[in-house]
Amino acid sequence: MNVKKKYNEDLYAVLDLPKEFDESFFQTFIQILKREKIQDCLEFLSQENNEWRFKQDIQQEQMVNAGNNQFKQITNVLKNIKDHDFNIQNYSSEKYQYARKNLMKKMTQDNKHMIELLKFFVSLTAIDERFIQCGSNSLNVLVGLKVDMREHNFENIRIRDTSLIGANFLRCNFNGSNFDNVDISGMNLNQAQLFKCKWKNIKIHELNQLDGHTCCVQSISFSPNGTILASGGRDNSIRLWNIETGQENAKLDGHTSNVYSVCFSPDSTTLASGSADNTIRLWDTMTGLQNAKLDGHTSDVYSVCFSPDSTTLASGSADNTIRLWDVNTGQQKATLCGHNDYVLSVCFSADGTTLASGSDDNSIRLWDVKTGLQKAKLDGHSHCINSVCFSPDGTTLASCSYDSTIRLWDFITEKQKGQLHEFDESFFQTFIQILKREKIQDCLEFLSQENNEWRFKQDIQQEQMVNAGNNQFKQITNVLKNIKDHDFNIQNYSSEKYQYARKNLMKKMTQDNKHMIELLKFFVSLTAIDERFIQCGSNSLNVLVGLKVDMREHNFENIRIRDTSLIGANFLRCNFNGSNFDNVDISGMNLNQAQLFKCKWKNIKIHELNQLDGHTCCVQSISFSPNGTILASGGRDNSIRLWNIETGQENAKLDGHTSNVYSVCFSPDSTTLASGSADNTIRLWDTMTGLQNAKLDGHTSDVYSVCFSPDSTTLASGSADNTIRLWDVNTGQQKATLCGHNDYVLSVCFSADGTTLASGSDDNSIRLWDVKTGLQKAKLDGHSHCINSVCFSPDGTTLASCSYDSTIRLWDFITEKQKGQLHGHTGNIYSIFFSPDGTALASGSADNSIRVFDVKTGLQVAKLDGHTRDVYSVCFSPDGTILASGSLDNSVCLWDVRTAQQKAQLYGHTNSIMSVCFSPDGATLASCSYDNSIRLWDTKAGQQKVKLEGHSNWVYSVCFSPNGTLLASGSLDDSVRLWNVETGQQKMKLDGHSDGILSVCFSPDGATLASSSFDKSTRLWDIKTGQQKAKLHGHTGRIYTVCFSPDGTTLASGSADNSIRLWDVKTGQQKEKLDAHTSIVYSVCFSPDGSTLASGSYDKSIRFWDVKKAQSKTNLDRYTSLINQVCFSTDRTILATCNVDNLIQLWDFNTEEQISTSDIRYKDFLTQFKTQPQMIQLLQVNSLVTSLVIAQHLHFEAYGALIFKGEFIIQSNLDLKMLLKQRGSFILEDQILLRYN
Repeated sequence: MNVKKKYNEDLYAVLDLPKEFDESFFQTFIQILKREKIQDCLEFLSQENNEWRFKQDIQQEQMVNAGNNQFKQITNVLKNIKDHDFNIQNYSSEKYQYARKNLMKKMTQDNKHMIELLKFFVSLTAIDERFIQCGSNSLNVLVGLKVDMREHNFENIRIRDTSLIGANFLRCNFNGSNFDNVDISGMNLNQAQLFKCKWKNIKIHELNQLDGHTCCVQSISFSPNGTILASGGRDNSIRLWNIETGQENAKLDGHTSNVYSVCFSPDSTTLASGSADNTIRLWDTMTGLQNAKLDGHTSDVYSVCFSPDSTTLASGSADNTIRLWDVNTGQQKATLCGHNDYVLSVCFSADGTTLASGSDDNSIRLWDVKTGLQKAKLDGHSHCINSVCFSPDGTTLASCSYDSTIRLWDFITEKQKGQLHEFDESFFQTFIQILKREKIQDCLEFLSQENNEWRFKQDIQQEQMVNAGNNQFKQITNVLKNIKDHDFNIQNYSSEKYQYARKNLMKKMTQDNKHMIELLKFFVSLTAIDERFIQCGSNSLNVLVGLKVDMREHNFENIRIRDTSLIGANFLRCNFNGSNFDNVDISGMNLNQAQLFKCKWKNIKIHELNQLDGHTCCVQSISFSPNGTILASGGRDNSIRLWNIETGQENAKLDGHTSNVYSVCFSPDSTTLASGSADNTIRLWDTMTGLQNAKLDGHTSDVYSVCFSPDSTTLASGSADNTIRLWDVNTGQQKATLCGHNDYVLSVCFSADGTTLASGSDDNSIRLWDVKTGLQKAKLDGHSHCINSVCFSPDGTTLASCSYDSTIRLWDFITEKQKGQLHGHTGNIYSIFFSPDGTALASGSADNSIRVFDVKTGLQVAKLDGHTRDVYSVCFSPDGTILASGSLDNSVCLWDVRTAQQKAQLYGHTNSIMSVCFSPDGATLASCSYDNSIRLWDTKAGQQKVKLEGHSNWVYSVCFSPNGTLLASGSLDDSVRLWNVETGQQKMKLDGHSDGILSVCFSPDGATLASSSFDKSTRLWDIKTGQQKAKLHGHTGRIYTVCFSPDGTTLASGSADNSIRLWDVKTGQQKEKLDAHTSIVYSVCFSPDGSTLASGSYDKSIRFWDVKKAQSKTNLDRYTSLINQVCFSTDRTILATCNVDNLIQLWDFNTEEQISTSDIRYKDFLTQFKTQPQMIQLLQVNSLVTSLVIAQHLHFEAYGALIFKGEFIIQSNLDLKMLLKQRGSFILEDQILLRYN
């Protein structure tokens, strides 16, 4: 048991054991097991003669250094994992959510040996059934870590009891796999192989989703025979759904406004609907035709209900009336008046004689159906009644209200029966009194004795609880039995491990759940009686405190509480006499006027004991002595205090400064303390005697920071006089003054070797200084506000800085570059851009971040944080090493693509940046802004080179000429301008457009510039002369985008007239007009070889065009919102798209490589059936499939998946193949029959 417990606590350590193993080792090991047809790998590994064979096989695979100790290591790993919860329990369940999250937090993709071990466990499920759960959990973790498993071989794996939500299994081989009780929602199975699979009890959210309505669904109703579901929505339609298949049977149109209510007749043949168009309609459920339209109400009809015999229909309306209708004739039988506000719900009693109605007037009314008279008015709710419903036996009426309550009413007596829960405070108090009186120590034993049940009921009823005692005995017995073996009575729910479970419980509970609150209080009281429920009571008290339940003046006499936290509890005037507390955190507890007689509280935690009181004003600085015995503090009370760390007592008070003490610092040998003050002085103190050794004068303003060199000989100080000074500690003389900062110096710190000093300033910069020469070595820019503190890592390789801009930045001390973080977008994606080698995709978003994605794996490589508002534009440098971004926060950021570190943040623009563009050599970056200016930046130094002024309105677009000497800009001032990049001077202004310019683009040879405008024209300009070469007429709407073909002979343009036009650059004539889009074309982009044009539109589609034939090749219309941008990778194999629903998708484009290595497998399979060539053509599916979806919502994809002789059954026993076919999969046996018949 102890061993198992140890393993359960150290899963990460178990997975971390085989550090020497790599992918080839595990692959070879799996091959050995398959070749030997092993079914019990531990049995195989335990046989001595197999060790020699194992080593031989490993070494034959040219793994020369392998095989010596791997045999024992892999044996140990499998032995350890075999009895671990990881091989027994479902780690995707809520119970193991913390353990799984903690494991994934410790793991990173850098832990390649652990990733490969998890993949090995997955493969092992195909061989040894003893490790199926381990392999299943491993696959779940791999999916959670977003490990790239596209095109992976999962042949014959066996997976059970887990979740693979959102997994990307593009082109994977699942032939022969067995899945049982697995959630595959949002999985990408595009072009996967699924031959002879057995998938049963499959969960998939997509099958539970009935798509059809285009707006909010207001009402749903099952037909009494259970075969049809009806729904009514704000799209004015009613839909009928087949329950078994989830398919839409019919769409019923007729209403001209919202459909608020739908209801089936008891025989299921008729459907009634009520609408905001003031009408009721009756529909034939078989034919979907309208039988009748019932007019009469003068306002919205909120509710309809059939009588049990189907002859009468009742309706409730916003005209405050209820109407009864003859279903056969369609005539109104009666109008029931009484409510003085909207009638929101109506319902017939089981015998059809009474109608109940609920209204916005907060009342329920009962009506005699025969006479139409009101029988009763039921008051109690404090807000509108949303729904009323009779129980099947007709004895009880239920009502629910906007006042957050459900009430039950006795139909016979017309009285409220009360809440649904029968236990209240008095019940629990009486039960506790009974247990105390009987001196019970084992309450479950007491409750199990038959004769006690009668006594229990007698005692309860004596307390005037007339209706109680009938079934409470059994209920409270069941509650205690259930809770006894629950984690809530075993584990500490205030611990980090159970943080999610506790938070989830508290989220579900509110103070309105009085019965649950009273039950928790009962559990607390029970700790004084039965020790078996101490942990349950302790956790209950923790939850009560967390819910802020009022427990002031409560009686907690003799309670026993252990292993929990009661931080911040308010126990004003409570009685804790005789209580026992063990390992309880009581920090911040209010015990004012509480009673604590004869208590036993041990191992108590309280943060207040760690509080050092002494200063009379704000404490500005603290510092530990290197030997760890003393803490020094300096404050606004002008004093320094020395504290004994062990006792928390004040050792000494050092007086001398005449103003605020901003900084204190110990010498490395702990004998001297330095302090810097607003009195402009530095003082040195003897830490043993508390006497002042020296006063250092020189600064002319506040001293904010002091720091000793590692050898204790030099002291550095930073001041509000903008200088840093170096002092000789022995003589007290100033050695040097370091000038460079142009604002306050707030922090100084020596490097580990003492040769470099770092300083942070109110001028937003960090500077590195050579201590020996006093010269500045480097200036580190990046922070957008003052730097509060700088600190070197102990090994001296990293410098950390924190700033008022709310960021912490890490800098590589060797390269003087900043390091970065990785995450995922949460807002609109405004811009995407491929790296020149096509391996990375960068994106800028309204979540203020830039993300870099690995194009091959689809995994997010980096999140570049630095911008504080939407990122509108991103651009890679020509060599792909730097990414530039422009944002609404008025800044440009430069990022190191390889390290994901921010190299620089460039400030200068005073308004939003719309576009950024690198020069061809990557040395210069251009940015344009709503501040009407263009700025050129030195990308190496991170400094602004020049500001180009001339435009008188927003600048939308910039583009460098291919040789990098010219920059073109387009503005809302209707002009295009050409700038000399070297001098920053405007070379010429190109006038001609009569409205703002949206896009500019140089031809590949740099001789021609194209510009497009709001004025619906595209113009070609001669760069040498500045003359307009051609005006391209044809578009009838604004032209949003222009792009030259790679050979420069063709120009493509996209417009608000929904068309794309191809122009002959030489003649200026329109070559082709490409029509297919049904809305604005926002983006066009040529593939690198010029053969294909991609376009993105407001119509939510992307189209690919054969440039030569001027024909649409493919239409990708799987989007739900407009397409902002399309862009090819330089190798033409990938297309990136982004749209306004925050979705980035990568598409495989190269037709010849679309099926990859699977081509051969497909053809091998088909030869078994002696297929003809046309059968092979069947499998040559469109290569344009989604390889990765980056979105907030799940998308189940299975386009081009091949399925043969498999079983795919979901938990409701429905066949999953229908959904697979809908998503574009091929059921091969169907296709083969089709071909041969």
